[in-house]
Amino acid sequence: MLKKEKELLLQRRLLLEELLECETWITGSIIETKRIQSGKEKPFYYLSRSIGGKTKTTYLSKKDLPAFKTARGKGIKVQERLNEIIALNIKLLKVQRKGE
Repeated sequence: MLKKEKELLLQRRLLLEELLECETWITGSIIETKRIQSGKEKPFYYLSRSIGGKTKTTYLSKKDLPAFKTARGKGIKVQERLNEIIALNIKLLKVQRKGE
């Protein structure tokens, strides 16, 4: 195994461990809009996600909003780490092909 390959594998393992530590994350967009209720305009929150090409929405109560925003922030971090792992996998495949 080449030195470069070992380094890439170590970097990938560290990123995977970081993913395992990140609990309760979500993807999607948190949307704030307004609705009229009892003649008054009030805020309305929901989570919008695309699953299999279809948009799925989940109502969020105002009291749940902070927890969902925190989970969404973690989701952004997870997506960033996944992209880093993909980049490492591409490099690994090229290094392994050269080492054949």
